[in-house]
Amino acid sequence: MKYNTHRTLGLLGAMMMAAAMSACAPVNATLAAGEPECNPVAAKALVKKDHCTTCHGLNKQKAGPSYSALATKYHGNPNAEADLYAHLTTGDAATMSDGHTEYHKCIANEKPEKIRNMVRWVLSQ
Repeated sequence: MKYNTHRTLGLLGAMMMAAAMSACAPVNATLAAGEPECNPVAAKALVKKDHCTTCHGLNKQKAGPSYSALATKYHGNPNAEADLYAHLTTGDAATMSDGHTEYHKCIANEKPEKIRNMVRWVLSQ
């Protein structure tokens, strides 16, 4: 009985992870062949940890653009991933919705692959 329960839970977990991964398909061609698409669970955890949703909504504009608006803006841009990665790691200035300029929070203290994963997730929205 114990074996079957663990096996069922393992299969259920694998199916949930596969569904989450497939929901993160890129909308542009910025990924190199064979490079992983993204891990939405890890991306959302980093977004939460770094308080990104204070200024950005998934589909709703706040002080900054929504993730879906960013994905639309960068759609088809071959440098989208590199541009957003640089923006997040250098603390570049950002123009807010009311027109004032603020320096974007720099998250360079994170591992580069975590930041790239989050960028891929944003671009997939």
